[in-house]
Amino acid sequence: MRRLLVSHLAVFVVGAAVLRVAVVPPEVCPPLRAGAARAAIGEAAGWLERGLRPDGRFTYGYDRERDEVSRSYNTTRHAGVLLGLYQIAASGDRSRLGAADAGLRYVRRNLLRRDGWTAFAVPGEEVRIGPSALALAALMHRRLATGDASNDALMWSLGRFLVAQLQPDGSILGSWSLATGRPVPGRYAKFGTGEALWALALLNRLFPGRGWDAPALRLARYVATRRDDVEGYVLTFPDHWAAYALAELGPDTLGEEEVAYARRLAGALGLSSRMEAQSQGRGLNRQVRGEPASGAGLGSIGEGLAALWRLSRAEPGLADLEQDLAERLSCTAARTVERRADAAEAARYPRPRLVRGAWFSEAGYTQMDDQRHALSALLASLELPGAGASR
Repeated sequence: MRRLLVSHLAVFVVGAAVLRVAVVPPEVCPPLRAGAARAAIGEAAGWLERGLRPDGRFTYGYDRERDEVSRSYNTTRHAGVLLGLYQIAASGDRSRLGAADAGLRYVRRNLLRRDGWTAFAVPGEEVRIGPSALALAALMHRRLATGDASNDALMWSLGRFLVAQLQPDGSILGSWSLATGRPVPGRYAKFGTGEALWALALLNRLFPGRGWDAPALRLARYVATRRDDVEGYVLTFPDHWAAYALAELGPDTLGEEEVAYARRLAGALGLSSRMEAQSQGRGLNRQVRGEPASGAGLGSIGEGLAALWRLSRAEPGLADLEQDLAERLSCTAARTVERRADAAEAARYPRPRLVRGAWFSEAGYTQMDDQRHALSALLASLELPGAGASR
């Protein structure tokens, strides 16, 4: 009987240990230090700026193990880089404005104009809503940073392209066909829906009374009530772009369904943050938690948490989430800072300038969106109470 009891107890102890280590491991959340976050933002922006090419494009990616610079390019990510650099400018640091404006010239050379609207689309590529939505968001932040109204007409024209893609049920189609001259039926964009919603919400903020509120609210209602079912997501899709949009629309605009969706979104992003905080990247923990998130993954989580935290401070229906969202954002931002390659690490590789300030996968690869998402999230984390005073 004693042997049986001991053997059962041993199984219980081992099982509890496995549960603790692999399934529910402790979170590792270092303190967020504003000085380190600002340094990481500057280094990430520096990586992007150093990669600026004469034609206005940026270095797309780099494999430090093979010392190979990627020859790929992506218009959505290009627009995202402009957004990040203009977000820095809108925060008061205009030192990256020149690089962003050089990248904007690439956008201007690749504009498709049809039927009263304009899209950012490189010839030969599919015309998608994502590049136009993020180019519009970038231009909006440029306007906030500089007060320059010279791009207003272009912003309105990009917005009209997004409105032209809206469907009667409130959804937005992800692509437009050059062959048919119409939106491509049944094709949605994984991130494009949230990107378009945020772009329309930004237009409504800067240009109230010009009719941008109706399409923004129609798309917001679709995202909040039907998007996951229509576009095939079993669980709430952790869409940081939608979080940006909800925060932009604000409590005076959002209805009960949108607030309920914001709560679900906070749960999805919070879970992603916790899983990342529990990820050790080795052993049994790795088998359960997987490879640690990329810079883009960490940054996207942080961006979404930051937007929802801002919303929770203004929306009474989410006030109970404010502290939890702040803690999750602080943890994610601090882990993001720790994952950046510093100068000492960069010195070990053939091209330090393509390593310093970047976030690399375990395989040794980084991409422009790793730096962009990370810097945007860290920039937002500086708004946390006390972050500006810490070192």
